[in-house]
Amino acid sequence: MHSHHSHSGDYVSHAVGSLEEMVGTAKAKQLTHFCLTEHMPRLTDQYLYPEELEKGYTVANLKANFENYLTHARRIQARENLAGQIQILVGFEVEGIDLAHIELASMFKKQTDMCIGSVHYVHGIPIDFDREQWDMARTASGGTTRALYKDYFNLQYEVIRALKPDVIGHFDLIRLFQEDEIDQTGRLLSEIDVERDWPDVWELIVRNIKLVVSYGGLFELNSSAIRKGWSTPYPRKDLARAIVKFGGKFCLSDDSHAYKQVALNYHRVWEYVQELGLTHIYHLELNSLGKTIVAEDSVAALSESTFWDQYK
Repeated sequence: MHSHHSHSGDYVSHAVGSLEEMVGTAKAKQLTHFCLTEHMPRLTDQYLYPEELEKGYTVANLKANFENYLTHARRIQARENLAGQIQILVGFEVEGIDLAHIELASMFKKQTDMCIGSVHYVHGIPIDFDREQWDMARTASGGTTRALYKDYFNLQYEVIRALKPDVIGHFDLIRLFQEDEIDQTGRLLSEIDVERDWPDVWELIVRNIKLVVSYGGLFELNSSAIRKGWSTPYPRKDLARAIVKFGGKFCLSDDSHAYKQVALNYHRVWEYVQELGLTHIYHLELNSLGKTIVAEDSVAALSESTFWDQYK
């Protein structure tokens, strides 16, 4: 089993636990492949989070932390991959804030095994931190959820186009703080069928999916949405079915920010895999030359794995 998305308290202020604890737990949970993906540094102090400001951080601290992370992660990788119980891939999570951050990510991509293509900010405002800032981002988009979706998926497209990320992170993260309000159509947002009712948004979603499919990228089924209150992982079923329809490939991620979150709720993600009718799931691994490749796993075979005994 695999996870393509993880963070540690060593290098991310909103995570807890050490990088060594994360890897140790991944081994204890019987993962065979585990990607280390700390956040890339942000470029200006305006993008610092409250917990970073409380520490007195500047972007210089973020840069130093990331450099230290890469050194530490490579050391862990050399040790663990030689031992053979688990394969570690050293990567990072993109901060697709704007073109300057995307350009910086392209440099880090050359130094790592893989990257997660993510968008956490729209108009420079965090969209997954709290509802207040999500509302601010929506206001900056013109005041409607529909417009905010369009801006999010357009920025995501720029990340995908420029970087061709190995894994697309939490594809519909923009939905995390969306509440069930009345849309300008007069209906509740929960009643909106994006494909039917917001065709301009759906067109952008399909465009992004097709671009990822064109270069062989993976979409993560990210279990962190479940611990945040969703009934499914990211992405929700409408987008997940669109990914299936257009030939997309899924991998598994826990987006762990603590060792207790490694492989958390994977049994529920697996139920989702079966609901979607997937016959294969995919993961990244390093071949004998150290090159990152995409490997295919049978859902039927993985369903028989002893991995699932820990959830009984």
